[in-house]
Amino acid sequence: MKRLGRILHNIDKLLIIRADETLDINELASNSAVYTRKMKNIGKIKEIFGPVSSPYISIRVSNNVSGSELMIMKNERLYLK
Repeated sequence: MKRLGRILHNIDKLLIIRADETLDINELASNSAVYTRKMKNIGKIKEIFGPVSSPYISIRVSNNVSGSELMIMKNERLYLK
């Protein structure tokens, strides 16, 4: 698994994360599946934005993830397979 980054903000069913320093941004693609440390699929990459040196990534959250789960996950690290 590759480290994607840490959750910064939760806006409705959208997560904003800061990309991990070890991540190669060129390997990312929209609609790539995103996972928690416990391998739960929580959504897909929607957009990559911000400075090239430390970009942000927005993630569309899946319908199977509740709002209370998202609140608990703040500052958690997310991964790509």
